[in-house]
Amino acid sequence: MLINSVDKPNFLLPRIIDLKDFTYASLLFSHIPEPNDYAFNVMIRGLTTTWQKYQLTIEFYYQMKSLYLMPNNFTYPFVFIACANLLELNHGRAAHSSVFKTGLDKDGHVSHSLITMYARCGELGFARKVFDEISERDLVSWNSMISGYCKMGCAGDAVQFFCEMRTDGFEPDERTLVTVLGACGDLGDLSLGKWVEGFVVENKLEMNTYVGSALIGMYGKCGDLSSARRVFDSMKKKDLITWNAMISGQVPLPQV
Repeated sequence: MLINSVDKPNFLLPRIIDLKDFTYASLLFSHIPEPNDYAFNVMIRGLTTTWQKYQLTIEFYYQMKSLYLMPNNFTYPFVFIACANLLELNHGRAAHSSVFKTGLDKDGHVSHSLITMYARCGELGFARKVFDEISERDLVSWNSMISGYCKMGCAGDAVQFFCEMRTDGFEPDERTLVTVLGACGDLGDLSLGKWVEGFVVENKLEMNTYVGSALIGMYGKCGDLSSARRVFDSMKKKDLITWNAMISGQVPLPQV
């Protein structure tokens, strides 16, 4: 049915991502006589998020431009994510230039992915510049910068940015908490780490494997092994990440 529908890309392409079969999806795309920007955007999204074929994401982006199709705010976030994962700063900067010329730098999704790209490529100054130019910041904006600082080993800047975020009236979500706990562990900042656990308890947030494992890791790095064990024992569900956090933190394991 899908092969017989190649002349109807609006019917076909939303199903390409669901296929999760890269070879078949590529074959289907190649049979579209004149792929439009929508067709390219669906493939670029699939290449980036479903198949993690980041080099092909960039190639499809340039192919799209060579056909005089206009990349838009559904294109650039995935291009920047691909550049971030490949550490392709030159391609990222070129795409940023195109974004600026078309005025898409004001789009939230584009800005967030730009921050991620620059941070992953070690250009925290450019990441901060993009952040500062966002007129209406949201939690994703803050998380992108905090995560960027942590990934580059700038735990102190990450914690400072977290404090600025709260001063600006934003409450952390799960992603923020996990990232900040990692920074606390790197800095040995036990007091802030304990505040995070208190925030989770006070706001009745789920102590899932991500937050719980991050807490265990933080307490382990800070040398508070009893608290790490307490968090471990309180978790209803444990996975490999949880056990690895216990082992890497040299926390005494329960006897089997």
